[in-house]
Amino acid sequence: MFRLSMLVPAACLAVFLTACATEAPPAEPVEDVYLKYAQCMRGNGVQVPDPRPDDPSAMYEGVDTASAAFETADRTCGAILANVVQERQKQDPEQLKHQQEELLALAKCLREQGIEVPDPVPGQAGGAFGPGLDRTDPATAKALKTCATAGK
Repeated sequence: MFRLSMLVPAACLAVFLTACATEAPPAEPVEDVYLKYAQCMRGNGVQVPDPRPDDPSAMYEGVDTASAAFETADRTCGAILANVVQERQKQDPEQLKHQQEELLALAKCLREQGIEVPDPVPGQAGGAFGPGLDRTDPATAKALKTCATAGK
């Protein structure tokens, strides 16, 4: 069963990287793939922390994901996550429906925390909530943590 705290990071990573079409190396643990991506991003000038196994999106905390530097580094490093994205796209319809329900619950929780977000749209550019969800904003980061904890 997916936990809300893992769904949001996975959705964000998948959306950021869907434009990457090159193949990644053979299958390896997802945690290792996320770590290689973080190392590549740092090697390309974007200082991201290592992802936490329970929350890969933690590597985006305090990072301006809308900056030109981030977008350039992501174009260079995004292929590392190509297999992760492809596997997420192969999920069965029931699993996808469950994830959408969790994203809708997250949107509701974020709104209750004062963060205005649209209903999620899987696969859209900028993440399920679009490019307007600023994870670098302290209020947004706090609301995301609150909502992720509430969803466990």
